[in-house]
Amino acid sequence: MTDRIGRDGTIGVVRGVTGAPRMQTVNATIRLFRGRPLEPATVLRATRDALSIAGLLLLFITMRGGGQGYDFYAYWSVNPADPYAVKEGFGAFHYAPPLVWLVGPLKAVPWPLAYWLWFGVLMLVLVWLARDWALAWLAFPPVASELFHGNIHLLIAAALVLSLRRPVAYWFLALSKVSPGVTALWYLVRREWRSLAVAVGGAGLVVAVAFVIAPGPWLAWLTHISSEANHAPNLIEIPLAIRLPIAALLVVCAARTNRAWILAPAAVLSLPLLWFHGFAVLVAVTPLMRASRSPRPAFASHGF
Repeated sequence: MTDRIGRDGTIGVVRGVTGAPRMQTVNATIRLFRGRPLEPATVLRATRDALSIAGLLLLFITMRGGGQGYDFYAYWSVNPADPYAVKEGFGAFHYAPPLVWLVGPLKAVPWPLAYWLWFGVLMLVLVWLARDWALAWLAFPPVASELFHGNIHLLIAAALVLSLRRPVAYWFLALSKVSPGVTALWYLVRREWRSLAVAVGGAGLVVAVAFVIAPGPWLAWLTHISSEANHAPNLIEIPLAIRLPIAALLVVCAARTNRAWILAPAAVLSLPLLWFHGFAVLVAVTPLMRASRSPRPAFASHGF
């Protein structure tokens, strides 16, 4: 018995009937795929599931090494009385004084339990942002690295998303890494004056209250960030003076074209120091794109 391929792509039998049922099954399968191509949604789900498996594997490999919580240790160990005593390197705290108060309670939990609780918080933020794509995002190395280091880039992604719905959340963008505050151009270009007032006014109010309570740390912080010099293998040394104008242009483009997801790469480029795990902010692309695909995007007129 020999097989031959027909013009319709099915497999036929030249002599004998041995194996005919098997050939009929193969032919039926071929006709099924020829007549019913895979749906895009099916391909998307398969891609998501494959990336999720790869992401869990990458996270497992990443977490096997020592040094978890390298960045988070600075938040946990900061001394509220002298938050900028460590100038750079391990344990250096670079954030504005209000963030000192925000992370202060973390020290009530012993190390390393505090880090693992923080890891859980970041995972919850990731799930809130990406939903069913959360595990798939773990296959993006900066996200796994972010969870390993315990930085606040995922929180910045969450604040970015929230700031379009609740402009008051903008204060975290402006006072955590400062330069991502360039995203306020979104409100300005779109002439959303109320949102702009709430965003900038809210951040200004936090600064004013914190300065009245304790002006000293603000002066210490300004001195600290002006003398900061970081050099590390995972630091991408492109000056902020080059990146920030590009980030501003991206924000303007996002506002004019109603493509809020462009704000995510803009926020990445605006980070004061472009660390490898800083690209974890791009997780914000997922919820922003989902919102933009809705029949009437929630941010189409006033807020997100």
